Amino acid sequence: MKNIMKTMLWIFLCLPLAATAQQTVEVHGKATYVVGESDNITLSEAKLRCIEWAKTDAIEQAFGKRISSNIVDTNISSVGSEGTVESSYFWMSTEAMSLADWLGDTRDPEISVEFVRGELFFTAEVWGKAREIVQAKADLKWKILKETGERRTETDTFATGERLYIDFRAPGDGYLAAYLIQSNSSKATCLLPYRTDTSGRFKVKGGTRYTFFDKTATPPAPYHINLTTDQPFEMDGIVIVYSPNAFTKAGDSTGDARHLNTLDARDFRNWLKKTQLADREMVVETRWVKINNPKAETE
Repeated sequence: MKNIMKTMLWIFLCLPLAATAQQTVEVHGKATYVVGESDNITLSEAKLRCIEWAKTDAIEQAFGKRISSNIVDTNISSVGSEGTVESSYFWMSTEAMSLADWLGDTRDPEISVEFVRGELFFTAEVWGKAREIVQAKADLKWKILKETGERRTETDTFATGERLYIDFRAPGDGYLAAYLIQSNSSKATCLLPYRTDTSGRFKVKGGTRYTFFDKTATPPAPYHINLTTDQPFEMDGIVIVYSPNAFTKAGDSTGDARHLNTLDARDFRNWLKKTQLADREMVVETRWVKINNPKAETE
């Protein structure tokens, strides 16, 4: 009997330790992308990818080497903190990773560029907070779509003015938010909940397939979303925030009939960091799209 009581007491004492085993730490990473003259990539894309690789390096140094992300093959050489050269990069951004969540920057990334023997060397250094993942999170299924003729196709490239659609399915009931981050703007645009929904929360049913920003879908969207730019091109991030637990979108400014609600990008990042810290089941994923405007090049 005494042995049983000792065992129960030991289990009880260990419960707080198990609850706090998920550690949040300050992280720092650095990485270099080497872009040759024949590489088909813009300077903005190279900078973004360099920052994401530096985040990967920071996570690896703090939590280990195995990162789960979408791997995109390229002919860009990337050099990690240990000097290893890879022939592919992890397009991870704020995507859910197998070992840790990137909770946000603690200071702005620093980027330097050097031109050596016909190649551009982009070096990024990042500082942030990351939280260890100790259990699997919800596996989201979502695609970025645009209209191609009479059908919709998955894409990461738009011509200015083309409509954006998001195909989404979650494994369980939960709550969803979506934001647009423009690389040439200091604002974050709230895509979901819809501007007409003043509750600040958007509930989704598990297993149900949604097509957002489609007026013909069920339920129908109140409006379409067109991606535009007045520059030759720009890179925009689509951020999906999902949780089985209720959460309220970031506080933003109400737009007019033609414009969606927006908030300062720094305020959005602070909201996202606090919301993730409060919810260990939250999943945050980002995918980048390129918007081209050929007419701007000739004007």
